[in-house]
Amino acid sequence: MSSLDDLASDPLFQLNSLLWLAQPLPSGSDVTPLLWQRGFAVYALAPLLALPPDVRLKLQDAGLPHQGSTRPDVVLRRERDRRHAMMENKGKSFGPKSSTAEQARTLLVASGPRAAEILGLRPTDVGRSAAAYLVASASAQQMRETLRTLRKELQSAGIESGETPVVAIESDSQAVYLIADSDARDFFGLDERLAFLAVEAGNDPRPLYFIPYDPDCQQDPEQEAFCKRVLFERIQATVLGAAGRALPPATVPFEAERLLDDATWGMYGVWDNTDTRKHMRKLTRFLLGKLASAVCAEVQQAFLYIEGQRWLLNIASGDAQARICSVLSRFSCQTMEVSADQWELFD
Repeated sequence: MSSLDDLASDPLFQLNSLLWLAQPLPSGSDVTPLLWQRGFAVYALAPLLALPPDVRLKLQDAGLPHQGSTRPDVVLRRERDRRHAMMENKGKSFGPKSSTAEQARTLLVASGPRAAEILGLRPTDVGRSAAAYLVASASAQQMRETLRTLRKELQSAGIESGETPVVAIESDSQAVYLIADSDARDFFGLDERLAFLAVEAGNDPRPLYFIPYDPDCQQDPEQEAFCKRVLFERIQATVLGAAGRALPPATVPFEAERLLDDATWGMYGVWDNTDTRKHMRKLTRFLLGKLASAVCAEVQQAFLYIEGQRWLLNIASGDAQARICSVLSRFSCQTMEVSADQWELFD
């Protein structure tokens, strides 16, 4: 289990915390949805934001390193005043001379006066807009200083940028907190320090992740392998559940996109990064291939791929169903093999 300090700087924990903070949750939930309570909801995941050619030319003429386009981790929107926050999660801060600053300059410009155009919206659809960063509290001060420097560089070149609120994650033995700087308090309506996730001694403090695995998040190999396994186990549980609920004889279809939407509780459907979606579908097909091989070793021709379409699980009888479910429940997403004994799926 990761320590609280490690989690605060884990981009995947930051991403999922942000998604929970912007969900409509009932009173008494494990997570307090501080952003939802202030009217913010998820508008898009990883949308491609491309700068207009004239803005790119200005940046080039000013000699400011930048990217032609960028993908913020999440875009939040508040309907009542059309505020848009282009949120970026960072494990640690960076300096104004670093390569990461190129992405940041692009995000700052994208969140400026032409944010509506860059988001593909009408001018009246965007009120205030910001390039907001979520970091561990230890990195918050450097992040504020870097963003201040980048804004001054842009201003000196006559290029307008958006607001730059910084929100930090901090924890103690009791809770995980959201720390808002003055800009974040103004933009989001947050208090300076608010608990959003209770911590119980001996328990894993991570909430159930909407997105258990994100190939764009930079994690250490051990944590990445764990997160990928959780994704696989959710897909496996969906396949096993569908097989168990079927009334033989039956044919149960599976499609990668539907399985991924179930595994991410609907977030895959608003994920705009086509490369990431393609990678996730490839992982799903890989897992289905392993599951199909394991099932077909027990019940021949039971799990087949229809080229260019989808996977089909053919359940001919109650006996076949029992054998198929036994294989699916004993399949290990860690070893990609069927264990000899029954084991319990976990998330």
